[in-house]
Amino acid sequence: MRALSSFSEQDFELFRNGVSSERLNPVSMGGGLFIFPLISSLGVYGSWALTLQGILGKNWSFLVIFQVFSAALLFILSILFFSKWLSLKFQKFQMVVLILNAIKMAFDLTFACLGALKQQVTALPFDWIVILYILGSILLFLLSIFRGYRLLQAGQFRENGHGLLGRQYNEKISRFSNIFSFALGAAFIGAIGAAFFGETGFTFVVVVAMFGLSAIIYSVGVTEFIFVLYCKLRFPSFNVTAEQQVKIDKEGKLFFKHIDRLEKEEKEAIKRQKHGKRKNSKNLRG
Repeated sequence: MRALSSFSEQDFELFRNGVSSERLNPVSMGGGLFIFPLISSLGVYGSWALTLQGILGKNWSFLVIFQVFSAALLFILSILFFSKWLSLKFQKFQMVVLILNAIKMAFDLTFACLGALKQQVTALPFDWIVILYILGSILLFLLSIFRGYRLLQAGQFRENGHGLLGRQYNEKISRFSNIFSFALGAAFIGAIGAAFFGETGFTFVVVVAMFGLSAIIYSVGVTEFIFVLYCKLRFPSFNVTAEQQVKIDKEGKLFFKHIDRLEKEEKEAIKRQKHGKRKNSKNLRG
């Protein structure tokens, strides 16, 4: 088994493309990093309310208190990265905050949903399910890291590689229609669960969805973020400088201008086509 130090920058070129793109660019991430703790706070609020009601029991009160304070800390740290200067100056630490935010969001939401299910099903072995969820998440993460290493050996993180997602950064991760179909299917299954089992069935479907979301975050998101952090720590070229960021911003503006121009041309072509059809129909009537 090769050591990570034996791989060169070219073996991680795919991640460099991600850093220079919108998705993993430090300035772009700095503007949206606060979304993670904001969503996580919804789960923390639910867990806190269930603790006050005595649903979760005293065994988990310390964890819930830790969730509250860690959520506040991560939210403050995430807000600081609104500053472009801080995002570029401390982009390694930004990746650490991103990793912690992703892990915490997945756990907080799942923990709160399990608590809601415990409120409806008193016989639910809540403690054991949470422990198994934590152990399963750790195991899944370790397996994902091992899978990432195998992909690294196979050259899937090189310039023309397909990475963890099986596609490059310049390719669309998913189409809106696919996302809509998935959301519609999940809502349909939730409606069936609610129809047959009432509110408990709907909560159960939500818990299963949270398990799926956690699996995606741990196996793809967090794994990718750790590889990017490793590259930033080892290779100086993976850290975006202020000069490079100016160039990236200019290229982004030119790209959006090009998209706007194409959209305008498409709209004008549709208008001309409709006008031509109306003219032809008038000639036929005449």
